[in-house]
Amino acid sequence: MLNYCHTECSRSAIKMKNIISTYIHLSLILIVCFSSCVTHAQTKSTTIQTINGKKYYIHKVEKGQSLYAISKVYNMDVNSILAENDDAIDGLKQGQELKIPIESLLSKSTTANLPIDTNKYVYHKVEKGQTIYAITKKYGIEDKKLTAYNPSIAAGLKEGDYIIVGEKKTGTSNQAIVNNKPTITNSTNNTIKNQQLPFDTTLIKKTKKNKYEIGLFLPFKFSETDLINVDELAKNKSSFPQQQTLALDFYEGFKKAIDSISSSDFEINLKLIDTDDRDSGKLEVYCKTPEFKNLDVAFGPIYSSTFKPVASYAKVNGIPIVSPVLQQNKILYNNPLISKVTPSLYTMIERLADYCSDSLLTTSHFILVNTTTKDAQYISAFKNRFNENLLNHNRTLKDSITVVKGIDGVKKAYQIGKKNIVIALTNNPVYLQDFITQLFVFGSDKKDVSLFGFNNVSNIDNLDQEYLDKLNFHFASSNHIDHTNAQIIFLAKQYQALHSVDATEYYYQGFDIGMYYLSQLKKAGPSLFMNLDKFNYDGASIDFEFYRPDKETGFENRAISIYKYADYKLQKTGWK
Repeated sequence: MLNYCHTECSRSAIKMKNIISTYIHLSLILIVCFSSCVTHAQTKSTTIQTINGKKYYIHKVEKGQSLYAISKVYNMDVNSILAENDDAIDGLKQGQELKIPIESLLSKSTTANLPIDTNKYVYHKVEKGQTIYAITKKYGIEDKKLTAYNPSIAAGLKEGDYIIVGEKKTGTSNQAIVNNKPTITNSTNNTIKNQQLPFDTTLIKKTKKNKYEIGLFLPFKFSETDLINVDELAKNKSSFPQQQTLALDFYEGFKKAIDSISSSDFEINLKLIDTDDRDSGKLEVYCKTPEFKNLDVAFGPIYSSTFKPVASYAKVNGIPIVSPVLQQNKILYNNPLISKVTPSLYTMIERLADYCSDSLLTTSHFILVNTTTKDAQYISAFKNRFNENLLNHNRTLKDSITVVKGIDGVKKAYQIGKKNIVIALTNNPVYLQDFITQLFVFGSDKKDVSLFGFNNVSNIDNLDQEYLDKLNFHFASSNHIDHTNAQIIFLAKQYQALHSVDATEYYYQGFDIGMYYLSQLKKAGPSLFMNLDKFNYDGASIDFEFYRPDKETGFENRAISIYKYADYKLQKTGWK
């Protein structure tokens, strides 16, 4: 087993290094990782001055630099910089000179590195002997809210620290009181928010062209590649890092789509942007560059924390942006340039309810299991959709669904002579493993008990897959890799020939997403992104059928199929 694991890890490492090497030689514009990009652009000053007997680096602020970025260049906390540069709290300007205390570099302050956002918050510099009570009275803020803004103050205030005392209002001039002196803050520097900034309406007027600039935001983590110890992975029987695997396989599938679509009259200039869920500050610096503003389409980032700020900047600059994996529909609100490939969990639930009411209504008895308090919203969503469909079919709502608690409730609700559909809408693996085991025992001598639920049920550790087969388990899913599909077989063979290992699901997702968006872009041009609901597409593992409720909202992919376990195979029901 050790030799096998070592071989697999070695192959994965070779694969990763081969791909990175390929990046460098591809005819693409590659933005190597953000940390390298930002560090290269923001270097430590060589100018040193002695002021009042204290030595400082004199740092000249570059275009787009933030306090956070500068603090990283000098490897010190933000508060140490602010302590020497009071005016910096109101925001930085290109060419502004900052005093960076060399002494603080030699002996780092123990003050927590506060993520200063002068565009969003109002700050106060703590004076000697000042109390929380005095600050709350000064700014008219409740102590609970002050602590919520600044959790660290629960341990006490420290002279010279900057704490948040309120939020700035957008669209108006704000009085930002810092160090007890009122200053006027320019409202045009406020943090970009989807709901308040208009998007570039010229997008729908743009014409087709022969070359497009595409940005792919993924967690490649290039800087960590050489730090991965393959022998250590093998020794500990560990898997290759998941984030890099996701990024590399998604990229390779996406790139394969580009190669399939590119022609003499359609060229893609792909830019790879290495992102991290903790690097929103660095990402925002990039979003202010001409390089970002010149993008025709952005794909990613995959994390909510980094996708939101990028989507905000993309909206302002009229750049369509695609979320490959995020499920939350709230990212679509007030930004018609966003499209989301993965349906929300509630959309999945509604489609499962549609299947039950459309295909099984006359022959089945539906038992909805009331699992935990946390899952009550899922149960309500299913029941509301199901009953809504009954009304559309002119059926009575009486006794449409029996809601029960646990396996004992299922046994009591069971009806002879009908197909009993047991619906368990929870992601709690501990609960599910016990419940499914008991349901299997109960239904083992019966042929009329089926289980419906979420698709991740099949991934529960130590759950016997035979249980799912015997219970004819059904679930809704927006993507599925069918290894009997001719296109999947073709893609899998090509991947395996190149890397000697099997591709992950991200490879197929990258291919389908690239094929859908880029092939339609080739046909329709940029106006595609305002009309995605008019372009349906069946991919190798993902289908595309977009919907949006109004013109102010982004698009959600609602192409969902119902799958079932039967005869020890995962089968598509044929219902969409």
